[in-house]
Amino acid sequence: MTNINKTFHILCVDDSQTNLQLLHSVLSKHGYRVTCLLDGQEALNYAANHSATIDLILLDIMMPDMDGYTVCQNLKFSPLLSKIPVIFLTAYNDIEALTKSFEVGGVDYLIKPFRTKELLVRIQTHLKLKFYQDQEIEKTQYELISMMGSLAESHHQDTASHVKRVGEYANLIAKLLGFGDEQAQIIQSASMLHDIGKVTTPDAVLYKPEKLTHEEFIIMKQHAKAGYEALSYSSLPLFQVAAIIAHEHHEKFDGSGYPRGLKGHEIHIFGRIVAFADVLDAISSTRTYKKGWKLDEIFSFVKSEYGKHFDPKIVDLFFDNFSLFLDIKEKYTNDD
Repeated sequence: MTNINKTFHILCVDDSQTNLQLLHSVLSKHGYRVTCLLDGQEALNYAANHSATIDLILLDIMMPDMDGYTVCQNLKFSPLLSKIPVIFLTAYNDIEALTKSFEVGGVDYLIKPFRTKELLVRIQTHLKLKFYQDQEIEKTQYELISMMGSLAESHHQDTASHVKRVGEYANLIAKLLGFGDEQAQIIQSASMLHDIGKVTTPDAVLYKPEKLTHEEFIIMKQHAKAGYEALSYSSLPLFQVAAIIAHEHHEKFDGSGYPRGLKGHEIHIFGRIVAFADVLDAISSTRTYKKGWKLDEIFSFVKSEYGKHFDPKIVDLFFDNFSLFLDIKEKYTNDD
């Protein structure tokens, strides 16, 4: 185990139950959190849902249906998974097989049967390297997010308090849905840029006090796509999450939203979370042009949008945990 104060999560993928039991026994004994899977496709599905928690993958090469090379190539195609180091476990010791391990994106390999000491040393080396790389990337991401968020906020005073509350609401919803603290923090930070595309919206439309015309509303709706296009250029994980949020936070659960009219679970969970957080803050907060709604009005509206605008599961969590949402609102009341 490294001397870094963190419990590292290692995903082990091998079609041999015996090999997995051995890996689990060795790694768990040395303080690692270990997940073991027998199938390549199952590993890809698991990694896609736990990208923020996996620190390293030990991957067998020869597996039925999908071999380790293919699994690794698929991992490297995903911006959220491509930075996870992959160490191949192989019975082959020929130069062609080992060369291909690096060509598809592996960082190292171990010949089976492996020696425990060698396994642990190589794992420690790559975990330390990834940890310090992640620290630098994370610092850069949060600095950029903060700068871009400040840019959006400076355009209008109401926005500053709004993005803080939306972020807090999004963090709370994510945790209530079962996301870990780290993932919830990523969603909170990324949500700061949900309306970054509005910097491309003309002020005459953005700050018009009267109801927008049909043509003006079409212009306004373009901010979702504009934000997505700007953010998606980055391969940094936090910006990839922010791009999804910017693109989908105006989609509605019944398919009547924009810009793509996505429906139900076609909308990414990040988009569904921020869609609720954004509207909740909009209706409950006082603005220069309106007063915040009363609690009975908020309850009535949220209930009316169950399965329409909002994901029903998120609505249920809102009513079951309303006091927690109210705490966030009161925390930032003086900022309005």
